[in-house]
Amino acid sequence: MRISPLHDALSARGAQFGERYGKEVALSVAGSSSEYQFVRAAAGVTDASYLQLFRFPEATGVDFLDRLLPGNVAKIRFGRALHTFLPDDDGCILADLLVANNDEELIVVCEGIATDEVIREQFLRLGALEAGMEDLTETHAAISVDGYSAWDAMRKIAGPEVLGLPYLSIDTYEYEDADFRVVRAGKTSEFGYLVLAERQRATALFEQLVTAVGPAGGVCGVAVHDDLRLEGRFLNVFREGAAVRDPLPLGLQWMIDVDKESFQGSAALFARRKAGLQRKIIGLAMPAALPAPRPGTPLFDDGQQIGELITVCFSPTAASWLALALLPVEIAFAGLSFHLGDGNGPVVTSISMPPIVPKSLSVRLEEM
Repeated sequence: MRISPLHDALSARGAQFGERYGKEVALSVAGSSSEYQFVRAAAGVTDASYLQLFRFPEATGVDFLDRLLPGNVAKIRFGRALHTFLPDDDGCILADLLVANNDEELIVVCEGIATDEVIREQFLRLGALEAGMEDLTETHAAISVDGYSAWDAMRKIAGPEVLGLPYLSIDTYEYEDADFRVVRAGKTSEFGYLVLAERQRATALFEQLVTAVGPAGGVCGVAVHDDLRLEGRFLNVFREGAAVRDPLPLGLQWMIDVDKESFQGSAALFARRKAGLQRKIIGLAMPAALPAPRPGTPLFDDGQQIGELITVCFSPTAASWLALALLPVEIAFAGLSFHLGDGNGPVVTSISMPPIVPKSLSVRLEEM
């Protein structure tokens, strides 16, 4: 198992550790209720070192990554990032992925549902080494800062220039005479920043970030991010991504440039697209008084099972249970009612996602 470079700092705070696809993760540090409030009301710092990080020279990396990935890498402007995915041979998701164009280098951030070896091999088999790939996974740490006041914490570390970073962008800043990269790309619907730093400086930077979020913020584990992503309807590759795998019923067509002639798995993916969708992911709201619903619980319509819950969370902001379900396309839209568990079970309602308005929308960074 790959151990996080921040293991000791997290262990000292009482972190509960787990494993995701051969990578150590801190599942919880302060408890889910506190960590949820850190992000929604202030800012939370999370160890994201389970990510895989790769670097390519821009001159050779653009063509290689454009052949591999479904997004249009060739069109990424300087300082910006592309959100797409790493496909397998069938065009299904192996990793949620960012490609960032950062001053003559392309930084690739992989959140994979496979081991490091499997993800790396997917790059290597198509010629990544010839394209100049450098694996930063063992030499760097990744730390996310997310929340309503995450911008203020980042300003204390990176300076006021960081406030100019638009969503899906990257820049390089300095800390203790060393450079670190910042990608603005959170998945909580609040402000989010991903900090990529050299391993030997990661603990000191982590401690500075924890100080910067202030007494209202704190350290989060990765488990609370599962709930935060569902509330904000951001793809969670570990939940619905791993359960469904196919980007089409997941609603990820926006990650695919359908005008590209080919990419890894494109033939199989385009064949499914041509055949047409049979099932689709849809959001559901369920009464707060229900016993905790579980993924896999069936849904019924007119006494017939028509789908099942894929992922579930309780939303304090919406004051209800929220879920994603996989349903036939003809009934996969908002405003319908279904029965949970059996034909006479509790009534649940399909909704438009996301069902919450993040507090961060009230902040005007240009006025800071």
